[in-house]
Amino acid sequence: MELLYKLPPNLYAGANLMFRNVTARNFDDITFLNGAKKNVNTFGPGLVISYDSRDFIPNPARGFFAQLEQQFFPGWLGNDDSFKRTSVDFRYYQKMWKGAILASQLQGTFNYGNTPWSMVSLMGGSYAMRGYYEGRYRDNDLIQFQVEYRQKIYNRHGITAWAGAGNVFPDMDKFKWKQTLPTYGIGYRWEFKNRVNVRLDYGFGKGVSAFYFGINEAF
Repeated sequence: MELLYKLPPNLYAGANLMFRNVTARNFDDITFLNGAKKNVNTFGPGLVISYDSRDFIPNPARGFFAQLEQQFFPGWLGNDDSFKRTSVDFRYYQKMWKGAILASQLQGTFNYGNTPWSMVSLMGGSYAMRGYYEGRYRDNDLIQFQVEYRQKIYNRHGITAWAGAGNVFPDMDKFKWKQTLPTYGIGYRWEFKNRVNVRLDYGFGKGVSAFYFGINEAF
């Protein structure tokens, strides 16, 4: 749940509330939990500030988006583990030539304290680091970047191509460049109504690949 107030120009600030319940099942190796409970409830308030000048949020052609989110999960709210989370998200969109858009995103998640296994950062999925299934790589912190070229071809048809990289790590002192993983891929777009696309993507990672179907752009 999130409640934001608009502050001119294009600035928003407010608060949010997060609740998450995760239960572990069908583990091949239960030692992954390191003795922690199989069922974890996480509850906590947060503060959000963002700047958004995008012209059309589902499929921006121009503009900039930046958001900083600080979440708190103290023990006195019933959390088994007391920790904090900082999330940042930067996106930039620029028109190039006719029908062409260049989009980029830099994203990071950083946990501090006794982070439960259910709240560590997960890499992969249909929105970032496409090609990896979400959660194959996980750790306390995450940094990922992607840039995507979007080109309208003819009538309702378009194509995309992207490349990016990401890394998960215990904390900034243990960040290792050599553990950074690549992502790249191509996609097809069909505009079923003005500036709203059906998205078909095929992404590649290090030794893996995956197909994605969705509505609107990945970011």
